[in-house]
Amino acid sequence: MTSQGTLIHLSDADLAWLRGLASAPIADANDRLAALLGTDGPHTYALEGALPGVHHLLVGDGSGLLGFLMDATVGESMALPLPDTHAHVLLPPTVAAIADAIESMSVGPLRLRLEGDALRTLEPFDGRPLEDEDKEWLLAVLQGLMTFMRRTAKGRVALLVARH
Repeated sequence: MTSQGTLIHLSDADLAWLRGLASAPIADANDRLAALLGTDGPHTYALEGALPGVHHLLVGDGSGLLGFLMDATVGESMALPLPDTHAHVLLPPTVAAIADAIESMSVGPLRLRLEGDALRTLEPFDGRPLEDEDKEWLLAVLQGLMTFMRRTAKGRVALLVARH
């Protein structure tokens, strides 16, 4: 499983370009993709190696809308010509629905997932017990994701969700 994930705001031009990758290879696609995926700043949110843990906090063993970080069926799958990189696009209505769903999560199931044994089996913990600092880190990444998703929903832009 990959532990790196990045969410990137997409302009209409970037979205059209990404959609064109599937039907017609574009010269210098790798350079443009690398630049897009390497973007930093307020239009990007990196999960800092916490992708499996945050995904688990959102859905546990389940799936659905909140599984958007790892489930390419939530959104439009994108075939990127980069090794070990998987991506999908979330259009603005889906981004808004996800932001609403994250904000309406109850604390009980989240706390059970945070305290359960399943997290310790995921990267980057690889079987070791989670320390309080690990839990605080995961919760901080989740909080940052919530803020980023709400800001993105308000801006009505599409998101590229890349796992690498």
